[in-house]
Amino acid sequence: MSSKAPLSTLQRLRLIYKTSRFPWKKHIMVGWDLDGNEYWEMPNPNNPGGRWKRWVQLKEHDGDVGLFEENKLPVQWQAWLRHTRFEAPRIQELVQEQRRLAILRERVRKLEIAEREEKLRLANKQHQEPAAAAAAAQEQKEKELPAFKKGSPEGGDEPEPWTPSAPARRG
Repeated sequence: MSSKAPLSTLQRLRLIYKTSRFPWKKHIMVGWDLDGNEYWEMPNPNNPGGRWKRWVQLKEHDGDVGLFEENKLPVQWQAWLRHTRFEAPRIQELVQEQRRLAILRERVRKLEIAEREEKLRLANKQHQEPAAAAAAAQEQKEKELPAFKKGSPEGGDEPEPWTPSAPARRG
């Protein structure tokens, strides 16, 4: 994160006006995210007593306002926009989530490296001992087969005749 220059007096006044709920204002800026996108809300003109309309004003929209990538917005703000979250997220929450994602990405990277090393190790081991590896694979396969699929010890796969016995009487 880069440190930003402090706001000038005019910028502070503009921010205060944007976020204030004056009776003559139609919409209010609720907050912003770490990318500089602004989040707004206003009473629904069709249903004044209903829930408020919410929207985002993107800082960078690449010249086409119609193009919108939802995944560029933080999850907390997405929930707020959909009215599944009542309160707008705070900057501290967004920073904490960004740190958590960085830690998660680092752990995933380490796991992928470890997995690649394990695959290379197994490939080298198979090239060195192809016969032993084939025997070990066959042995592992036999361990996985259930007892009834292995066949009888004599080698015949024919079923044996079965005659039921009478149940013992209790008495």
